[in-house]
Amino acid sequence: MKLQGRVALVTGASRGIGRGIATAMAKEGASVVVNYNRSEEAARQVVSEIQASGGNAIAVKADVGDYQQDRAMVERAIETFGKVDILVNNAGIFLDEKPVAETDPEEFIEVVSNHLFGSFHCARLVLPYMRQYDRGDIQFISSRNASFLPPLHASYNAAKAAMNALAVSIAKEERYNGIRVNAIGPGIVNTDMIHDWVLNMTDFKTIDEVSSVLPLGRMIQPEDIANLCVFLASEEGSHISGEVIYLRGAVGDEPPPYYLRRR
Repeated sequence: MKLQGRVALVTGASRGIGRGIATAMAKEGASVVVNYNRSEEAARQVVSEIQASGGNAIAVKADVGDYQQDRAMVERAIETFGKVDILVNNAGIFLDEKPVAETDPEEFIEVVSNHLFGSFHCARLVLPYMRQYDRGDIQFISSRNASFLPPLHASYNAAKAAMNALAVSIAKEERYNGIRVNAIGPGIVNTDMIHDWVLNMTDFKTIDEVSSVLPLGRMIQPEDIANLCVFLASEEGSHISGEVIYLRGAVGDEPPPYYLRRR
């Protein structure tokens, strides 16, 4: 198994992309801390699924935007598994589309706090522990929005672009400490969080219809991102650090209305 003996903390792991990453890393031998904020039942289901497959996992509640909650989460992880040598900063929120002129300042702060400051908090807290070992891996789940920068998503765009900058900065700071840091920027991923958004944006009735017009014949799946995360944290990915890797399903930076059109 590629991650045998390692311990992964995955934020926002109760559903969607985070769930996929947590289960994939557990399958490869890692013990997993399944972070959640509101979805306790879903997080416990992820833990049960991992344990039923012979893996080790615990669910830990923390709002990643709150430094003290993050500190308690990392301490719980260390107490339970003895270390954290893989961190996946995945937790995030997505608010309604609106122009900057109509965006409430508190909404903007909430988005940036969740994505950027949550990632900063968790990275800062685990780095001293990672330096004690030969290897550590930190992965930031960013977005293609960080390069495409579509209108009506300024808070999300800014937060994800800043996450990329933070990831590369940490990679350079920690390169002589054996710590690899990378960001992954997916396109539209097949998760519950974006189903309504995609269907409302198009005239499609089902996600299967959406998949039928995409260049590679399907939407990006959480497993696609999870497989990349496992690879980067494995020996095969040991010489990759300081990179922003966009996983866009061959659509480049084309806006969704273009590549989601009916043929």
